Amino acid sequence: MRVAHLTDLHVMRPPSVGELTVKRMLGSANLYVMGRASHFTEAAQRAAVAAVERLAPDALLCSGDLTAQALPAEFEAAAELLTPLFSRQPTALIPGNHDVYTPETFLERRIEERFGAWTGKGDWPRLHLLGDGVACVALDVCRAQWILSSGTIDEGQLDGLDTLLGDDRLRGRFVFVMLHYPLRNRRGEPYGPATRNLENAAALEALLLKHARRIGAIVHGHEHHGFRAALVGDGVEIPILNPGAAGYAYLPKKGRTAHLCVYTVEDGALRGVDRLRFDGEAFVPEPGGAWASGG
Repeated sequence: MRVAHLTDLHVMRPPSVGELTVKRMLGSANLYVMGRASHFTEAAQRAAVAAVERLAPDALLCSGDLTAQALPAEFEAAAELLTPLFSRQPTALIPGNHDVYTPETFLERRIEERFGAWTGKGDWPRLHLLGDGVACVALDVCRAQWILSSGTIDEGQLDGLDTLLGDDRLRGRFVFVMLHYPLRNRRGEPYGPATRNLENAAALEALLLKHARRIGAIVHGHEHHGFRAALVGDGVEIPILNPGAAGYAYLPKKGRTAHLCVYTVEDGALRGVDRLRFDGEAFVPEPGGAWASGG
């Protein structure tokens, strides 16, 4: 079974004057005055969708940040781009911090208004059975903040995760645990800085290690330069996989471009990882194999 993984497309549309909350004023200045908007491009976003369509995976994971500022126009544009793709195969989607950018977009769960068929409904964590032998346990660890972009996982969700990872429906399946934030950096250290990490990652890590023999891989986004790490415990090691931003512009002079991953799962094990990179026109296999070219 082949499972594609997209993250951090960052579909952008400028806000209207009436949509300029304090955070969006700061974010828009960063995007449209300081130039960060040039880091992402519709060409890469559309090429990423075309690549996944061409690959025709058996399932798709999307680990958040569909939008830049959770604006209605951004959700509309993201839905136009992604709904046909998400509908082609079983798909599991979680919010990123940019999809819950303001208190109202967080509280009103606006991502679920457009993408509820793939986020699911109800309490988190949520279980997605993606086909014979594969499941995704999806976490929502994002929250709205005025300036910072860190996340958290509350006790209720930790308790729910503890129960879900012991569920008989996971027996015999390869299980992806998907969250937006990294747990570890590319050197295997706890991910930081505190202004943009998962603030209680240690509690989540301890719970995941408790169920380590049932978890095949942890997948995430948030960090736009992709990397592979591992969560290591007593005699166990869980791969942590981040393809990197799928919406990144092709900027070869800066060593920056978009990526996506395809995971091959057979007989309950991860048998291979293919990482594709955007060459300015299309997504092509990464020279040297997955993560050989760096972020």
